Amino acid sequence: MDKVIRFWEGLSNKKRGLIFILAGMICLIGCLILLIFTESIFSTVLLYFSLGFNIIGLYILMWIKDRRDKNDKE
Repeated sequence: MDKVIRFWEGLSNKKRGLIFILAGMICLIGCLILLIFTESIFSTVLLYFSLGFNIIGLYILMWIKDRRDKNDKE
C-alpha cells in the first residue's frame, strides 16, 4: 500500500487528471458494452462512476490550466 501511495504522490497533477479521465473513459466503454449486450443495472452504476471520474479529471486539468495562466500573467 505504501508503494501505491508513494507512486501517486510522485505523479504530477496533469498525470493524475489524465488517469482520472482514462478511468472514466474505461467505465464509459464498459457501461456502453453492458448496455448494448445486456440489460444490466450495473451499466447505470458504471455510467455514474464514469461521470464522476471524468468530472474529477477535468477539474484537475482545468485547475492546472488556471494556475498556469495566473503564473504567466505575473
